[in-house]
Amino acid sequence: MYVDAIVGGKGSGKTPRMLAEMEREAVDKNTNIIFIEYGYGDHLVPHAVRRIDIKEYPVRGYGQLIAFLAGMNAKDYDITHIYLDCLFQVSGKSTPAELISFMKNLEILARQVDCKVTVALSYDPSELPDEVKPYAR
Repeated sequence: MYVDAIVGGKGSGKTPRMLAEMEREAVDKNTNIIFIEYGYGDHLVPHAVRRIDIKEYPVRGYGQLIAFLAGMNAKDYDITHIYLDCLFQVSGKSTPAELISFMKNLEILARQVDCKVTVALSYDPSELPDEVKPYAR
């Protein structure tokens, strides 16, 4: 599977889990990791990881986010993993159906560009839409 989601409520440790994974992956010199967040947090990101503050770009909504990710991969074709820690800040108010559609479109894009994508979802795992549960961990 090219897309997965770290699911949990606000403050449940999703970002630290992402950072720990990045730390392990960044040791491999053949990786090209991108970490996208909404506002630069005060956490330590491995030096080898490219850090992007999505607030610096006019990206709002799921459709624009997919286009942004596609554009990044068009320019930098060797991205191996994208960590997305700002999904709901970018999407704003969205319905479960919109989240389902986004995750499916993200899977299509990730397969096309051969890049793994990990998304942080601030969601109670028991309330996650059934179609999104296969991505959850």
